[in-house]
Amino acid sequence: MTDVLQTLVSGIALGCLYAVLALGFVIVARASGILNLAQGSFVVLGAYLAFALIHQMGLPFWIGVVIAMAAVALFAVLLEAFVLHRVTDHFAALLVTFGVTIAVAPIVTGLWPGDSLNLDDPWALEVIRVGGIGITSRDATLIPITAVLLLGFFVFFRYTRIGLSLRATAIDSEAAMAQGVSTRLVFGISWGIAGALGAFGGIVLSTTVGGGVRPGLEVYAFLALPVIILGGLESPLGAVVGGLIIGIVQQFSVSLVPESWGSGFSDVVPYLVMLVILLIRPAGLFGRKEIRRA
Repeated sequence: MTDVLQTLVSGIALGCLYAVLALGFVIVARASGILNLAQGSFVVLGAYLAFALIHQMGLPFWIGVVIAMAAVALFAVLLEAFVLHRVTDHFAALLVTFGVTIAVAPIVTGLWPGDSLNLDDPWALEVIRVGGIGITSRDATLIPITAVLLLGFFVFFRYTRIGLSLRATAIDSEAAMAQGVSTRLVFGISWGIAGALGAFGGIVLSTTVGGGVRPGLEVYAFLALPVIILGGLESPLGAVVGGLIIGIVQQFSVSLVPESWGSGFSDVVPYLVMLVILLIRPAGLFGRKEIRRA
């Protein structure tokens, strides 16, 4: 029973990380309808900027984290304003965002070479034990942060003027513009939030438990794709629920699947879940079904 609970807690923590990454995709898709594959570049930039600020410049950890998130948010806003805003076709925008990740990742890792750079995070390898169940200090921090993010998204979308503008633009951008909503402002804010979330995800992935700041971090952003397919591309709640489901299923696959299936089978599990969901419910658990007229 203890092993089951241990796996469940580990799955919840992993799911929270997936949820943070997925929320970055959802906020842009909700505002502009674009699947933002540049999220991988935000993950890489956040991790390496945090390393530079904390390890090289000697800033306190959380100050470095906040500055790195703000810098990546600014990068995302500029990217939307000067590049994506000029691209009117959604498929072309998809290719452009993917190209940004492909271009940014090697540039950043070239500026800070090394297989695993120490972020000097405050958690290190510390483990908290509750009733025989061990959870890393990092994960114990990540779980409540995800809960706060979800609450923040709910309040932001439902009770703030900007949040209402985002919802209106997502439903009908032309009608929103007719009511005086600035779509440029809405798009900029959504991309800025996505950049900050991607940066935070990259920093969490780069802690001591995660293996340090290293090349290839951008790949982890794409692990959020099965999450948003499961939860629904434009649903913040779906991103969190989908992240938890994928994280828990993946962790149980690590402990339950026979070794004869291959050591990397757990890495494939999120995509297998995604394929099943696409067959059963293409819009996701919380997504809206697309109505097509004959």
